[in-house]
Amino acid sequence: MIKYLMKMFPNFPSEDNYDNWEIFNHDNYLKSNDEDKKKIRRLSCKGRYDIEKDIKFSWMENYFLKHIGQDKLENKVLLDIGCFTGGRLLAWAESYKIKKSYGLDINPVFKIAAEEFAEEKNLNADFKTGISEKLPYEDNFFDFVVSTDTFEHVQNLENSMDECFRVLKPGGMLLAVFPQHLQPFESHLNFVTNLPCLHWFFNSNKISEKYFEILNERGDGAKWYRGEKNNLEKWEKLPTLNGTSIRKFEKILKINKWNDIKWIKRAILTDGRRSKKFVFKILSLLFYPLIHIKYLDEFFMGRICVICRK
Repeated sequence: MIKYLMKMFPNFPSEDNYDNWEIFNHDNYLKSNDEDKKKIRRLSCKGRYDIEKDIKFSWMENYFLKHIGQDKLENKVLLDIGCFTGGRLLAWAESYKIKKSYGLDINPVFKIAAEEFAEEKNLNADFKTGISEKLPYEDNFFDFVVSTDTFEHVQNLENSMDECFRVLKPGGMLLAVFPQHLQPFESHLNFVTNLPCLHWFFNSNKISEKYFEILNERGDGAKWYRGEKNNLEKWEKLPTLNGTSIRKFEKILKINKWNDIKWIKRAILTDGRRSKKFVFKILSLLFYPLIHIKYLDEFFMGRICVICRK
């Protein structure tokens, strides 16, 4: 049944979508000359940079600045965890006059792309390769730590939150937004299917088993986005996802002694370009009352979004 449903609503990643990190595994990148590789890295970075510069779709504008103030980032030191190729971070650095920007992600290619674009834009930014569970920075170093759509992917979120608390200065803020596990549109199965809500009705292990089966059936043409995996890691609930719920994250937040925690609650269908369509605006208004009801919020809140002050 699961496999049948997935195949009824198939989806395939585009070879021209430079927002997917897997594009760096494609022959279009791997077999290119150095000049063309640099062009692809630039396209990856510039894509997120351009979106973040558009106020209508900016993560910083829409999630955080209306709550902390437009001028709070000026002359501050900021870390972006899970910065990918640096586009969002460099847009923030330019738009908000950040004193020094730091970016961290797991792939050395991301670091190269970000450094090249920072040099092109003449922006003061430093990029490192590493993981959020072991941040390569001193204690009490940052005014802001930001993470957008990353914490759902980390292996140990408790350790990551400990590290965020450690590297923030007293009074510094963590700005974090990421989808909770039961968010209907963020199951990260989109390389195989665009059908939402599968993980509401079926066992995650079974979904993952069929997901890998379909990827393998697609053969060598899918190798660039399939990778070598055929099974879930111990920490995964779905491929690349750690299964963090709102309730679980509430417990994690209690571990560190944050001086203040502000939850920003928005309904599903209020993110991205589709949120500007009339039908989605109406649906999001209908869903809004449900995000204030415990347990129903797991299904109808758009993302976990918090501002935590140390």
